[in-house]
Amino acid sequence: MTTYLLKRTLILFLTLLLVSIVIFAVLMVIPGDPAQIILGIQATPETLQGLRQKMGMDQPVIIRYLHYMKQLALGDLGRSITYDVPIHSLILSRLQVTIPLAILSLIFAVVISIPMGIYSSLHRNKPGDYGIMVFSQVGLAVPAFWAGILLILLFAVTLHWLPAGGFNSWGENPFKALKSLLLPALSLGLVRAAVLTRMTRSSMLEVLGEDYIRTARSKGLSKRIIVTKHAFRNAIIPIVTIVGLQAGDLLAGAIIIENVFHLPGVGRLVFEAIGQRDLPVIQGIVLLIAVMIVLINFVIDVAYRYLDPRIRYE
Repeated sequence: MTTYLLKRTLILFLTLLLVSIVIFAVLMVIPGDPAQIILGIQATPETLQGLRQKMGMDQPVIIRYLHYMKQLALGDLGRSITYDVPIHSLILSRLQVTIPLAILSLIFAVVISIPMGIYSSLHRNKPGDYGIMVFSQVGLAVPAFWAGILLILLFAVTLHWLPAGGFNSWGENPFKALKSLLLPALSLGLVRAAVLTRMTRSSMLEVLGEDYIRTARSKGLSKRIIVTKHAFRNAIIPIVTIVGLQAGDLLAGAIIIENVFHLPGVGRLVFEAIGQRDLPVIQGIVLLIAVMIVLINFVIDVAYRYLDPRIRYE
């Protein structure tokens, strides 16, 4: 186990190094002059040159990358060109919205999909199974932002149950803050629930056809015990894998949905930074998302051993 963890840790650092190179290279080839975009067409050549020097754009690319990596090693993501504040504090302030949104979306996805997937597998080729499959197919076809618009029309415009957008600070009113995240979280959760429902159904059907399930039935065990203790427990590995992938995907998927609901999260911040060509902020956010995705996958890999004791790491 120790050797496995060391290998995974080394792969983690190599992956992050590769990600930093890719992010830096992609941002360097984006057309346009960030200094010109920030200062506008009325800026003088001297002012433009001063901003380029401040951004380090007058240095060779390799020097700029090495300086960037040195800052990262010291835990410094740099300063925002637009807001003129440390990037890490800017991102942390926005994570107060994005992290709860992602967690709430994942809770919605799991709570909706797991029972539906289990029910569908136990009632294969029956009306309930067909209905759930139609739901999952619709969920796969409908983008999250379109689901968000439909939910706004239903719960905000028609029923007036939930706000259509905006965000109340957690410090001012935690209940209103949570309430403002319900619709965007449900929008993201429904789409991911469609994928997770199909995976749960498929995994359960595979397990329910095993010999030990038939043996358990022949012993007279109740259906509840067979499903919860024997079938679902052995079907959970692929389900957890998809949940882990979706947890990382939610961080990236929040970019569009936060703009639909006008939420001041990381997704909206990166959208604004792209429009303002605030390259340090874009680099910091993309790197943060990559780090969190890699860490989530690392945790999922380690969790396999505890979910299924038969798994051995070499």
